Amino acid sequence: MGREGFEQLMGFHAAPLLVGLRPASLLSFRRDRFDDFEGLLASYKACFSCKGIEVFRVAEGEAYTLLLFYRAACLRRHLEQAEVRDLLQAYGYPCDEGLDVCLAHLCLRMQLQKSFPHEIGLFLGYPVEDVVGFITHKGQDFCYSGYWKVYANERETRALFDRYAHCTEDFCSRLEQGCSFPDLVKAV
Repeated sequence: MGREGFEQLMGFHAAPLLVGLRPASLLSFRRDRFDDFEGLLASYKACFSCKGIEVFRVAEGEAYTLLLFYRAACLRRHLEQAEVRDLLQAYGYPCDEGLDVCLAHLCLRMQLQKSFPHEIGLFLGYPVEDVVGFITHKGQDFCYSGYWKVYANERETRALFDRYAHCTEDFCSRLEQGCSFPDLVKAV
């Protein structure tokens, strides 16, 4: 798989981030499906950087790389909300030391737990009520499920999920019609 496959994966799994509707997206890449994954990823660095998107390696295994694509300013704003900060601090995140230190702590938590720590949803821009609901109810008793499990504000979240779905459909359609990936990615 080459550039076209990478761009299709990005569009399908991260369009809301790429157009500025979400602060972050988490994608897992099976490296052996690409001729030169590291080189390919590096070739997009300028495109992402000039559009305000950063890439952070959350975890790596023998075959997979888990990457967080994020817009630093948007993610900082989300994580600085009092309720979000309080929850992160309850899990030991050093919020006063900045985003980079919090991301490093997320990696540490993933290594220690050998799975996704539930607060990872906060880094993806999920509402704190839904992250707390997921933790409290152990992933059960949700009122709706879409991009994440919803425990509060169902109507608003369904509307948001519809926007995400429309965005993804539009992004992928335009990509298939020949629009260039860098032109589709928005600076926010």
